[in-house]
Amino acid sequence: MVELKSNDQAKNLGAIATFLDIPVTVSPHKSLNSSKGVIRSRDLRCCSEEEMVEELSGVTHARPIKVRRGEDKIQTDTVVLTFDSPKPPSRICAGYLTVTKTRLRVCY
Repeated sequence: MVELKSNDQAKNLGAIATFLDIPVTVSPHKSLNSSKGVIRSRDLRCCSEEEMVEELSGVTHARPIKVRRGEDKIQTDTVVLTFDSPKPPSRICAGYLTVTKTRLRVCY
């Protein structure tokens, strides 16, 4: 693992195919370059996971929390989001809907 300080360094390192005649692959670290947060919004209850990922900027994965009521699974207002940056954004915008920082909870 190599830690870099800038995107330019990452681009230069990404161009390397061999190191001392040993083939190498360069890829970003999945967990260190992402973050998770929990939001609650009634307006997102009707959206699918795919719609949330497409419409919410910076979101790479969305997992709605579901509860079991008898035999049925019901989606709640709570969604766990995975972001494409090490620090989650202070607010999330989806069309007319804005979820602010006070309602955004960070998962560690």
